[in-house]
Amino acid sequence: MAREEKPLIRRKNKNGTQGVFLLFVDDSDEFPLALEYGLALAQSNNAHIGLLHVVEDEEFQQWGTIQDKMRREMRENAENLVWGYAKRVDEACGVKSSLFIEQGNKFDAVVRIIDEDPNIKMLILAANDASNPGPLVAHFSSKGLSRLRVPLVVVPGHLSEKDIEAIS
Repeated sequence: MAREEKPLIRRKNKNGTQGVFLLFVDDSDEFPLALEYGLALAQSNNAHIGLLHVVEDEEFQQWGTIQDKMRREMRENAENLVWGYAKRVDEACGVKSSLFIEQGNKFDAVVRIIDEDPNIKMLILAANDASNPGPLVAHFSSKGLSRLRVPLVVVPGHLSEKDIEAIS
């Protein structure tokens, strides 16, 4: 007996879009490709982009004022990184992206942001290569997958922009 094909039901969230596709922002060479894929996917699905960067806690062995200065500099660098990509998203989509800058463990921060925002519908990560895909991809494509309430999309870093256009 053939299975009946049901039409895909798309539920819009409160702001009229299909939700938020969350990207983890870092300064890797492969992240811009994941961003391009996320932008194309968001545009074709009437969704918008969320950008998350996590400033990881580091154990400083310095005096308090030096430690505070180093933390401020790390936060400022994170803001510059995220705002730079947010400008690209805003220009491409014409819609303001959701921005998240967290401090702490990056694995826990990703899960926390996803759990706290019901509009997030997908996590998009950039992978380096098969032998070393990066810590987030390695974690969430194995034991960390059970912590996610949304699908995980991994964009291989070896794709070209032409490849991205063809698959999105």
